[in-house]
Amino acid sequence: MTTPTLAAATPTRPPRERRRVARVVSIALGTLLLLIGIPLTVAGGLLLWAHGVHRSDGFVTSPEDRFTTTTSALVSDRIDLRAGADWLPVHAALGDARLEVTPRENGAVFVGVARAADVRAYLHGVSRTTIEALGFGSSVREVAGRPGSALPGRPADQDFWIAQAAGTGPQRVTWPAADGNWMFVIMQADGSPGIDVQGRIAAQFPALGTVAWTVLSIGLGAIVVSVLLIAPSRHRT
Repeated sequence: MTTPTLAAATPTRPPRERRRVARVVSIALGTLLLLIGIPLTVAGGLLLWAHGVHRSDGFVTSPEDRFTTTTSALVSDRIDLRAGADWLPVHAALGDARLEVTPRENGAVFVGVARAADVRAYLHGVSRTTIEALGFGSSVREVAGRPGSALPGRPADQDFWIAQAAGTGPQRVTWPAADGNWMFVIMQADGSPGIDVQGRIAAQFPALGTVAWTVLSIGLGAIVVSVLLIAPSRHRT
């Protein structure tokens, strides 16, 4: 005669404890979604503001800054344009770019955009001032030229510019954003040292509205879900 074997009982959590664990998980998940949703909502709102308010003639335009230097050229940091994804060309994301410059004194000014390697070769040994973050808390950094170096040739005589403008009064250059390393240059039209201008940069950003609404929708959705998770959990007993 065999003795029946009793199966070990599997312990189960009391219903009250299960509810407490579920409440903690809901609050934690809701808090995480809230931390994600608030910054996305703010970012989406700022993008919508830039898209709807901070446009001029179809371009999103930076604030205007004044730049004064005793060197022969004002140049940008190297602008490295690369598509974030193979299916999204740079021009589709940025559209056309624009640089606007207004001299504060009489005299002709030159504005040009070219590949960074060509600009460096042209200004090799020439004193110049580098503009960092034009229009967005801009700062400048002077790069001393070689002692006794000759003045650069007239900028308009060079053949490597992809876009250029020269003359008295406001000058504007517009070029299609494309993959590569680029630099913009501001000089006196005759290449002499001493520059005093107001400048700003702009881009079309054709996809900005779509991106702004997408970011805003994701942020608001995350906030709504977080509230639905947190509110019942805080009042549940």
